[in-house]
Amino acid sequence: MEESERQVLDMRLVPAALGCWVATIVAVSLGWLAGLMLAVGAVVVAIGLWVVLLWAIAHQRERWRVVAVAGLASMLLAAGFGAAGAWREHHVQTHPLRESFGRSVTVLAVVTDDAKPMRAGGFGGQRRWIVHAGLREFGGGASTMRAGGAVVVLAGGGEWADLSPGQMIRFRARVSEPNRADLTVATLNAVADPELVGTLPWWQRLAADVRADLVEAAGRALPQAAAGLLPALVVGDTSELSDDVREAFEIAGLQHLCVVSGANFTILLTALLALTRLLTAGPRTSVVAAAGVVVLFVVLARPDPSVLRAAAMGSVTVLALLTGRRKQALPALGAAVIGLLGVAPQLAVSAGFALSVLATAGLILLAPSWADWLRARGWWRAPAEIVAVSAGAFVVTLPLMVALSGRVSLVAIIANALVAPVVGLITVIGAVGAVLACVWDDAAVWVLWCARPPLWWLLSVADRTAAVPGATVTVQSGLIGGLIAAAIVVTIVAALRWSKTRRLLAVGALGVSVVLVPVRLWQPGWPPAGWVLAMCDVGQGDGLALSVGPGTAVVIDAGPDPRPIRRCLDRLHITHIRLLILTHPHADHIDGLSGALRGRTVDAIATAPGELRGGTVDAVATAPSGLGGGTVDAAATAPGELRGGTADGIAVAQRHSHGHGTDFGGVERVVEIAKSARIPLMELHAGHVLTFGAVELAVLAPSREVPSVLELDEANDRSLVLKAHTAVGTILFTGDIETAAQSRVLRADDIRADILKVPHHGSRTTTPEFLRAVRPRLALISAGTDNTFGHPHSTITAALDTLGATIARTDRHGDVIVLGTSADLRTVTSRRQTGAGPRGSPSGTSAPAR
Repeated sequence: MEESERQVLDMRLVPAALGCWVATIVAVSLGWLAGLMLAVGAVVVAIGLWVVLLWAIAHQRERWRVVAVAGLASMLLAAGFGAAGAWREHHVQTHPLRESFGRSVTVLAVVTDDAKPMRAGGFGGQRRWIVHAGLREFGGGASTMRAGGAVVVLAGGGEWADLSPGQMIRFRARVSEPNRADLTVATLNAVADPELVGTLPWWQRLAADVRADLVEAAGRALPQAAAGLLPALVVGDTSELSDDVREAFEIAGLQHLCVVSGANFTILLTALLALTRLLTAGPRTSVVAAAGVVVLFVVLARPDPSVLRAAAMGSVTVLALLTGRRKQALPALGAAVIGLLGVAPQLAVSAGFALSVLATAGLILLAPSWADWLRARGWWRAPAEIVAVSAGAFVVTLPLMVALSGRVSLVAIIANALVAPVVGLITVIGAVGAVLACVWDDAAVWVLWCARPPLWWLLSVADRTAAVPGATVTVQSGLIGGLIAAAIVVTIVAALRWSKTRRLLAVGALGVSVVLVPVRLWQPGWPPAGWVLAMCDVGQGDGLALSVGPGTAVVIDAGPDPRPIRRCLDRLHITHIRLLILTHPHADHIDGLSGALRGRTVDAIATAPGELRGGTVDAVATAPSGLGGGTVDAAATAPGELRGGTADGIAVAQRHSHGHGTDFGGVERVVEIAKSARIPLMELHAGHVLTFGAVELAVLAPSREVPSVLELDEANDRSLVLKAHTAVGTILFTGDIETAAQSRVLRADDIRADILKVPHHGSRTTTPEFLRAVRPRLALISAGTDNTFGHPHSTITAALDTLGATIARTDRHGDVIVLGTSADLRTVTSRRQTGAGPRGSPSGTSAPAR
């Protein structure tokens, strides 16, 4: 079977699809002139192939005739797609909106996709959104110009998150160049909330109602994590998907399940065709039913290019599964690629499109033969096919994943194989529940309740595999990394064809595992015994841990992303946080909060006065007894500061409007997370002194007076400033205070300290007078590698050098551990300054004694 199929494998459309793809990429990414030149070159080659074809016909050379015909068709298609891409790119480059770069205009546009949250939040913790839209008109003042084209809107605020595809909106925005070459006309930075114009089309209203009903029914039928996951699996609705589940799926290599992909269509079409066969429906009825399901699902999941791509890839996959013959599926895949690029040429430069095509190709070309190989060695049919499909998709997509992210999930194959039996069941149950939710809520809840066991299994696999030490490894990203990964994959796949090579690779893998697995599990030498302070490498942000006992710490700030702070605290073996202090409400200090909390008990969360009132708090909990065992100075319970609280000491957080004129979305999320985890909230101000065993923590700033208006751009100077007395000496934590706040602290307190957490990531807003007053032996700077702000500034590092301070930086050293004594102050870092060394292989320095 395999040998005969290999002989008739139809590859004729593969060159044509690749030619169209390459031509479109050149025209879209390199410009219309390059696309036009490629089209001309393809026409010249086609002329040459026409001559070859005439020669082959005249001399009756059948093989040459077939090659010439396939090549001629490929070149003509490539020329056509190159010219079409050049024409579209020329229209984008000459679009009248581009004359408004750097200016603000009023825009009328139609939303084309759901708003996507940006990975990094904005200042103040405000959630930022990416909204794709189709331009209708724009202008400034009395002049308005009608024009089409794709635009990307960057905006903040909940109003943008609630927009549905098909909704027409009017808003004010600043026009800038697009970030990517994908036929986008411009990037619009919204400076005002959107104004709704008209109503949604009826089919979009129907789709929105179905999605909302599904989310509501899932919330009634399932636990919180499962309720957020089900809509993502069924219709790609990730609005309720928690950050923890999202992170676990990314690490485990299961993130493709949380978007509408070809797998969704494959499962639904396979289930539908099985039902039509059971009902003895004819081929024509089956095809019509399948087409209807595809159309309905495209509308429900949003008819954007990514969903259209998923529909095409899913249909091709179903063809491969139903026929069991690759000779029909491969031409179908080529035709799907050509058709999709003709409808949406921007897909040519889409990573999702490339991943879908490669995964489908792996299913067609590799999975059947690999499954047969496993069955020939005693595997049952079902597990052999599951493993072969998972391995085939992983292998062919690995080079592109490496090029894009520089990360490889070592547990992806086993995680996908383990969840494969339940994904289809969950999708079918969810689809039935979505239909029922529109007509009978209770019936939908009963149906969705049946998804509890498979969802529990899916979440458990994701959580367990993501928690495996070394589940992901970081490698070189970019084109070079992708090419190296591709070469390694090709070499290994080719080598596995010989039994001796397979044995050699198995022995090598076993040897590497014996050496590396214990190292990854035990992480010898990290953290070093007796550590006092850890500065976590959280990127462009702050995240510090002050040890106050075995497995216990006071955490100061949580960074901009949950993952880095969670990994850092996990490696420090922190299971109990006595107090989590958020110095001020900027995203690079608070957006990682959920990662700091995950898997740990937290006694309380503290902020500066008034910051929580800027968000959603009506009551702040009284500090729990001793903050979990530490003693709190009487100042910490001053009347009117740590107010109210419920009888059990848990904060009651309720949303209410405020008059500050600023969106404190990040603070609202802090309150919501604290309320959900039943963690008390408290406020700290100058004069508070907290004791945790041998560690004393004094608050130096800000004062207890709260400004009548909490301006977001003044939040840095409202940062909590703390001075800790520890075994390694005094430590000054400064948040992001700038010149004004530094002057106030300098006048009010003795700020001399052995260790300084340099304010504001080492920006030049720190004064020389402040540094001279602190005169630190060790300066800690938390900044992101290659950050765009230029942190730390050269004048600050030069000033610290002049003072004789040892400087430790997360952008160069990774995680930094401080240990020793006041007379023998030492640091240990997770990587050397000259390069990114392996985690758990620390290097150390000593700070000079004075």
